[in-house]
Amino acid sequence: GITIGGSKIFNLRFAEDTTLIAASQEELVALLNILEQHSAAYGLGINCNKTKVMIVDREHDNYREIKSIGRCEVVQSFIYLGSLIDNSGSCENEIRRRIQQA
Repeated sequence: GITIGGSKIFNLRFAEDTTLIAASQEELVALLNILEQHSAAYGLGINCNKTKVMIVDREHDNYREIKSIGRCEVVQSFIYLGSLIDNSGSCENEIRRRIQQA
């Protein structure tokens, strides 16, 4: 998770979209397992065809070797709620994308 305003945040939710935030691959796998267990209790599941994992790590490039975590594909960018999110941690590519769309 990450700390925002002194509170530890592990997930963000909007309607049926959920974002899990983890500090390590192990923590992410644990969060995915918890999400899967709680979802199953309500007859829901994780659609791995629509689920993506993105690793943001400015210090190491070894994450590029990881192709999947659990059953989920690892990507370098994705569109979330209409905005481009990429593994650089910067919003520059999203700004360029919006300027091109204008």
